[in-house]
Amino acid sequence: MNYLLVKKRRFRHLILGLICLVTTVNFAQQDTLRQAKIIRLEEAIELGIQNNRQLKIANADVAIANENVSQAKISKVPRLALNGGYTYIGNPKLFEGFYENSVEFDYYNHQAFVNVISTMPIYTGGAINTKIEQQKLITEMQQTVVKMTQAEVKNAIAEYYFTLEKLYQQIEVTKQNIINTDLRINQLKSRVANGQNLKSDLLRTELQQSNFKVSVFRSNNNIELVSNYLDILIGLPTNTILRPEVSQSMIPIGEIDLQRSLAEAYENRMEIKRAEISLKISESSLSLTKSGFKPNINASLILNSEYPAQWPTYVNIVNFWAAGLSLNWDVSSFYNIKHRVKADKFQIDKSNIAIDATKDQIEREVKTAYVKFAESKKNIATYQKDVELSLSNYKIVKSRYDNDFALISDMVDAELQLNNSKIALVNANLDLIIQYYALQYAMGKL
Repeated sequence: MNYLLVKKRRFRHLILGLICLVTTVNFAQQDTLRQAKIIRLEEAIELGIQNNRQLKIANADVAIANENVSQAKISKVPRLALNGGYTYIGNPKLFEGFYENSVEFDYYNHQAFVNVISTMPIYTGGAINTKIEQQKLITEMQQTVVKMTQAEVKNAIAEYYFTLEKLYQQIEVTKQNIINTDLRINQLKSRVANGQNLKSDLLRTELQQSNFKVSVFRSNNNIELVSNYLDILIGLPTNTILRPEVSQSMIPIGEIDLQRSLAEAYENRMEIKRAEISLKISESSLSLTKSGFKPNINASLILNSEYPAQWPTYVNIVNFWAAGLSLNWDVSSFYNIKHRVKADKFQIDKSNIAIDATKDQIEREVKTAYVKFAESKKNIATYQKDVELSLSNYKIVKSRYDNDFALISDMVDAELQLNNSKIALVNANLDLIIQYYALQYAMGKL
């Protein structure tokens, strides 16, 4: 008997300690949440486009690709080279036999030269133009990466944004339950003192309230975490707590057709355009390889000046210019690059298959997003009905409890059921918005 009393006291102390701890932490968290920055979805998306690091990397790749196009175009420009040199030559000796007799004769001691050489490709088998077009295609591909990254960032921002709103609304629902349990605890304390209820009824209600406070505590922690993720996405300081500004008008109400969604996805998704550009790059690589079968013709111009002199007796300067054409034809290319040609053709076949595979993947994504969107829409009506039923049940149980026809356990169950149904409805409404943005992303409209 004494053991049971000790156990009950320990349980009571544990409940009181847990309530005090949760209350203290909640006060600290409430101060933090009161300082939360109010942010609209459009503002968050705009900040994400401006500040997101992945987008900045993708834009830097576009800038690099544009410079590579300019560099490829320089191959058409004439090349210019300037050469010069100076040599001092001592008077040479002419020997007879094995170094027996020598005769020294006068020679130019100072020699210098300067020449300017210019070359320009006239025909390269189309290699230069092909390289320029290939670099332009690479630039287009990098631009599709920017658009794909931007769509991913927008979708992620929308998901975190409405997830935050879920947490705030869950806290509001649960706080109302905490207020209700506070009133019931005060009533129970009086009833226990008068012998109308057992002490266990009061402890059960206090435990229920403690669970509600723990739920609020966890939601507050999740708000800090999700705010941190969103801060990183949009470039705000990572300790900024955010508060979404969501209105009823943001809930989509129109109908969406699956076939139309698929058609828009095939037209808008950058993944398909990227795969098509990859095919064009493969085709240009084949053209570049085949240019090895053709000759190269170059034009050249040389301006030369030489300065031979026997200082200081006389000076002779020789100037001349020359212009010409050169032909270079690697005949061995007809047999040493045939395997590269075959490999490029296989790459073209692979790129065609990749386009079909990309379309299949997009079709799966659109259908999945469409099904989840339609499911979320239907769930709202179901959860609205659940709230109505659980509210009716709560009112009935409360009336019976107030008239001593129901147990405190019935009251606790009814209140939990009402709390869960309200939270489920909140989640369903916001899930519908999240799934709507996911569908827009799958359709390539973000």
